Amino acid sequence: MAIHYFIPDWDDRVDPNYDFERDLHTAERNPYRDDQYAHELYDGAPYDGILLSRAVVDASITKRALMRELGSVHRYLRLPHDRNHLVMGDCGAFSYWKQAEPPYQSAEMLEYYQQHGFDIGVSIDHLIFSGFDLSDKQRRWHITMHNAEAFLRLHQQGRYTFIPMGVAQGWNPETYQQAVRRLIQMGYNSIALGGLVRSSNHEILQILHAIQAEITPSLRVHLFGVSRPAQVPLFRQLGVTSFDSASRLRKAWTDGRKNYYIGDTTYTAIRVKYARTVAKAHGLAEAETVCKEQAALRALRDYDQGRVSFETVYEAVLSYAELSGTLPSCIQADYQTTLEEQPWKQCACTICRSIGIEVMIFRGNNRNRRRGFHNTWHLYQQLQAMTDEYRAITHQPMIRQVMMEMDQLVLHDEEL
Repeated sequence: MAIHYFIPDWDDRVDPNYDFERDLHTAERNPYRDDQYAHELYDGAPYDGILLSRAVVDASITKRALMRELGSVHRYLRLPHDRNHLVMGDCGAFSYWKQAEPPYQSAEMLEYYQQHGFDIGVSIDHLIFSGFDLSDKQRRWHITMHNAEAFLRLHQQGRYTFIPMGVAQGWNPETYQQAVRRLIQMGYNSIALGGLVRSSNHEILQILHAIQAEITPSLRVHLFGVSRPAQVPLFRQLGVTSFDSASRLRKAWTDGRKNYYIGDTTYTAIRVKYARTVAKAHGLAEAETVCKEQAALRALRDYDQGRVSFETVYEAVLSYAELSGTLPSCIQADYQTTLEEQPWKQCACTICRSIGIEVMIFRGNNRNRRRGFHNTWHLYQQLQAMTDEYRAITHQPMIRQVMMEMDQLVLHDEEL
């Protein structure tokens, strides 16, 4: 069975008819009505489902009103309502981690999930960080367990149609194991491990190994916020059935260098800042700055069409970039690699085929987020390919193999 990938929803949409040459949005565009998600731009969604946190919806009056108006989370996300496109809901524990207790009650969360048609509803948890003192860790652990128990009991008493998922929090392998044991004893068939976003691969594997004595083949195990593609075969063999992460998506604009993926190979998008911003920040004449900006953009597009040489486009890009100061030699080398190898032309995804080099220009939401969609698409292709790898190794005594790999693991984890 393949591992399932959920992507958290953080308003990741783009204007489908954005004019890249003039940098203009569609006339009379309404972002909530007209902008599109990755699953609308691609023929098929580059994920198995979406994780929607109540805290994200509650933070916006517009979102709350739209959710009520549409009546269904699938309609809200414009995601097909079938078994291949699931919506998981949680509270969004990162939004209230500083509070003594979660701001929600189990009964209201059950009604919220049912009313809006979630496929999976997660119990209310409270994050545990390493910096907390032991008494606070224990208090939050018990809050999470108490909420999970109340959540499942009320779910069993009511006519709820979504799948209940209980959350395990902890601060070491032993406390995670105790939490998982309690959740299974309560009657959960689906559990999630929370609080692992900043954990190393080694720490996660230790926790997964610790819970082996508790889990069964039919138990569904979700990892919250963990994206480690290289470790997915091991995670799957240790019982993980799904995970969520927006890491690959967000690297498109949060990582200055590794922001375009072809499999595990990364490239650097060419940053072309808006001329007005550059002119204002550096006291330059706006008209002359705009001329250099447009020359760089024109050269990039001409290069994509084979009308100018590498030397011409490289010079135009560096000439404009250096208006903001000396460009580090490592970035210059990255740009050279990107332009010489032209990875966007090697990519079969809808976005790269439709907008060409625009996906490699680091500039504004409509380019950067599309690049994030591209990254997400490649991650999903990798995960699907790993299904075959998982099937090929299931006959091996993998627990022993996993522990050997843990011992040899170089603690050099992917940046989250």
